[in-house]
Amino acid sequence: MMHIDICICTHNPRLDTLRTVITSIASQEADRELFRVLLVDNGSRPSLGNDLFTPLIGKGISCRIVQEPKLGLSRARIRAIEETNNEWILFVDDDNELYPDFIKNGIEFIQNHPNVGCFGGRLLLPKNLTPPEWVKPFLPFLGIKDAGDETLIEFSKQWGPWEPPGAGAWVHRNVLNEYSRRSKKDELLYELGRTGTRSLASSDDSIMMLGAYNVGLRNAYVPSLLLNHHLNPDRFRFIYLIRLMYWYGVSHVILNVLINGPQPVPKGYKSKIRFLQIVLKKIWIERKKSIPFLIGVVAYQLGTRREHFNRHK
Repeated sequence: MMHIDICICTHNPRLDTLRTVITSIASQEADRELFRVLLVDNGSRPSLGNDLFTPLIGKGISCRIVQEPKLGLSRARIRAIEETNNEWILFVDDDNELYPDFIKNGIEFIQNHPNVGCFGGRLLLPKNLTPPEWVKPFLPFLGIKDAGDETLIEFSKQWGPWEPPGAGAWVHRNVLNEYSRRSKKDELLYELGRTGTRSLASSDDSIMMLGAYNVGLRNAYVPSLLLNHHLNPDRFRFIYLIRLMYWYGVSHVILNVLINGPQPVPKGYKSKIRFLQIVLKKIWIERKKSIPFLIGVVAYQLGTRREHFNRHK
């Protein structure tokens, strides 16, 4: 019989939202003996308590909290890997409300697709959350995803819609071990992912999911897996979104270094004139989107350029 570990990594969460997440896990249609819950408290102040687990305890679901004092989502995920031993981990963010059949559908997919090492589904905005129209082009960068009704499975080193974001991602132990091995080999990995409130770095999930290729497994998008992503409305603020895009630019350079090794600064980023041409071309491609998003495109390119030069100091 298959068993899975559900891991929630969190730092200073919105407690009402986290309780919604935990309640959604307690309400799963899957046999409660098939899964257990681990909450990694990544330096929250005050520390989180077992009272959060009341819905799980009431259903007889195994659950526990561990403390990871070193800040960083990547460090929290490594701690989750070290603290568990089941063949699969389901990573659930502290604002992910799972639909009742999420775990049942995920287990069925695993049983029918033994060559898949990472997979996820649709990350939807809850109905009570309506961002302004100008924010909508940013939503994929905020962890909202709907790639359609067709299952996508791919064996590739390249990013594509088949690659799951970390929120609601199912990851096989072989891929988890590859991620852990890489973390011990290169401290640069810890520069990806959120670190408290200091940075908005991302792509920690990408380096994990791309590890499936290294162990001969595939990534998949499974549309029957649905969750509501309860984004904090504060993340719809203009300044936050521009910072987010800047850090995406930084993170994608770091991700490329981790995958391909150190690279020379691309010619287009060395010259200010050529860099301006790159920026204008990107703006032209996205010209039909909101003006704030176009500013975000510029911020992304500035982050990319900065990090290219940082890598070569």
